[in-house]
Amino acid sequence: MSSTGLIETDCEFLESLYKKNAGIKPSVNLYGEYGYDPKVSRWTPDGFATYMEIHPEIAKAMFKMMDEDGDGTLDFDEFAKGYGFITKGSAAQRLNLLFKIFDLDDSDTLDKAEVRVMVRTIITAFNDAAVSSSGPGGNSIAAQAKLMKAKKAAAKMDPAKLEKQFAKEVERTTTAIFKVCDANNDGDIDRKEFLSALEPKSAKDPTPKCPEIVKVLNLFEGGSIKQWNCLGKFIEVNGAEPKEGDFDKADPASSITTPVQERKRTDTMSPGCAQQ
Repeated sequence: MSSTGLIETDCEFLESLYKKNAGIKPSVNLYGEYGYDPKVSRWTPDGFATYMEIHPEIAKAMFKMMDEDGDGTLDFDEFAKGYGFITKGSAAQRLNLLFKIFDLDDSDTLDKAEVRVMVRTIITAFNDAAVSSSGPGGNSIAAQAKLMKAKKAAAKMDPAKLEKQFAKEVERTTTAIFKVCDANNDGDIDRKEFLSALEPKSAKDPTPKCPEIVKVLNLFEGGSIKQWNCLGKFIEVNGAEPKEGDFDKADPASSITTPVQERKRTDTMSPGCAQQ
């Protein structure tokens, strides 16, 4: 499991968790022929959200990313590899997960409205968490320091001015992402184009092509499930629907429809970031 960043104790924990919730005896070797039957597996999207205490909005995207063979359930290899990517993975893997979360119409592309929703939702969710509590946490002192700084700054700022500043930052970041990623200028960013934002500017300059997207990813520094749950909780409460002004004049306002509007609370919902 070295490619996933997991250490031996991580694997032991995941093996125990997987067996317990898949109805497999503790003595079974998960790396051999253990009679895995996808028809009776409880590692379905709902089961994954419940057992891992991940908010359903985030779990849905995580599950799609982990279910490599697309059979609707996770074998242990998929489960362990996916968990490693999500909690200890690279910036590209976190960016891929954000792509899945905010591909609101399941088109496997992002248009400008979806990118605006993504940037606005993430920035606002983490700011709200910093202001209302000690923040969504993280595995580093640096992550906590950033949140406390945001909390102090927001407390001193006029709400109207803060909202205006957010709107300006959302538009600036969205424009920068499209300038870098929409290589063919068709108004949509596919997955490959989106991940290209992290590529170096040149052989001599290792700086990412789109530093704005790196700033967004830095909010997930540490890879904590708690941080992803904060985003899921925010989406549940506030929605992730594009506003009328999110669409460019050339974009049909109906391009993103029911998949976004049907986002409601489910029985598998995690308690939310403040209680994780």
